[in-house]
Amino acid sequence: MSTAIVAAGTVTLHLIGDVRHRFYLKYWGIDASLFPKTTDWILINGYYGVVDRFIAILGAILGNLHWFVASAVILGFYIFILLSPIGGTAAEVPAWLLRQPAWRRRFIRQMLLTILFASAIPCALILLTAFMAVPAALGETAGRAAAEKEAVEYRKGCELSRAPCVELKRGGDVVATGFVLDSSPSHIAIFDAQAQRTRILAVEKLEMMLSRTPTEDVRP
Repeated sequence: MSTAIVAAGTVTLHLIGDVRHRFYLKYWGIDASLFPKTTDWILINGYYGVVDRFIAILGAILGNLHWFVASAVILGFYIFILLSPIGGTAAEVPAWLLRQPAWRRRFIRQMLLTILFASAIPCALILLTAFMAVPAALGETAGRAAAEKEAVEYRKGCELSRAPCVELKRGGDVVATGFVLDSSPSHIAIFDAQAQRTRILAVEKLEMMLSRTPTEDVRP
């Protein structure tokens, strides 16, 4: 049992991490195939994605606590009405049904069970689909939220941003200055602070230097 839980958790984290990475890069208009990641990196990225979304959900609940309490009260009232017996105790058989012949009572009972079973199938499919869609939705929203948060900081420019700014050189000439979005053995993606747009450069003969370390003071 524990092995199955660990395996399911690993697959879920991998899915969330991969989707988070893809939608993070999609926000910047970057092809994710240029920046493949290892399984360990994706799992860690998925873990941080789950933590980020749980914090966001908790913040949303605390920020709208009155609506959360109201929804809980309405749900409780609905369940109370649903479980309340109508015209007698729940164990009692309706009088009109007792007056029916045995074959008719059996027919009605079987029809009700068939309808109940048939209606449970689409409900189960809806719940299963929702359950399968949750990890992908968590990864998608986590990736987009991370990119949007960074975009606010990066658009301030190297002088005002608190994020580390880099300078890329090739042959002694500066080819770009900005913030690293992602990197691979063949390419590096940055948000160009001067052009205010995403750039993807080949790393061949490319030198990267910090133009300002994150510990340096920045203007408020």
